[in-house]
Amino acid sequence: MDKEKKNTTSTGSELNALVAKHLENLDSNGKLQLPEDMEPNVKEIIRLSKRTRDAQSALTKTQSKLRASEAANKVLNKVAANIIPEDFKLSEEDTAELNSLKFKDPDQYRLRLNDLETKAIQSQSTILEEKTSKAVKEANTNYEATSRVEVLNNFRIANPSNVISDEALVNDVPPRILNGVNSGEYSYHEYLVKANDYLSKGKATQEADEEQHNLANMTGGKTPGKKAAENAGKNDYKKLTF
Repeated sequence: MDKEKKNTTSTGSELNALVAKHLENLDSNGKLQLPEDMEPNVKEIIRLSKRTRDAQSALTKTQSKLRASEAANKVLNKVAANIIPEDFKLSEEDTAELNSLKFKDPDQYRLRLNDLETKAIQSQSTILEEKTSKAVKEANTNYEATSRVEVLNNFRIANPSNVISDEALVNDVPPRILNGVNSGEYSYHEYLVKANDYLSKGKATQEADEEQHNLANMTGGKTPGKKAAENAGKNDYKKLTF
């Protein structure tokens, strides 16, 4: 038992060492260069390890950029939200009121001016939030569109025998299936799987109907012809017992 466990551990260690070795065997484009005589299952393990490593590396970089962007945006929004707009102008009534208070009651003048400046800053903050929300929404929309194109291309590559055309997605797949993506119920890749299943079943049903139609024609259809009726009558007559 201990010997088998030792052999298993040894084999696992050897495999890990082999994977680590070939993960560094890349060409100028960063693609793996694996020996042709290597066992397929070992190749697949190495490829999977590389994809995992690349994904983790990309995730780490993305998270780092996200933290930096969030920190910068926080500072910028805070500064921008407390800046009086350059186009800030007082109304004629506010100007007249301030001019009157400036000499009659300097303290009230300062309080009133601070109040007007605060309202201007609040208005600026509201505008900033609206523009930021709009920019984020547009960025997400653009990213989603780009991401869907990439996911669709990868799906087509992974399913070469049953490629989904743009026309089929637009004209043949029911909108209810896409609604699940728009509502966030499932991802775009899951949508393609569902669409592919729907189109495949639809095609299979059509082929089955056509085959049934051809068989019906070959056998004379569901309604027997005159000759078939005569033969059937003769057979029935022979079966009669007198």
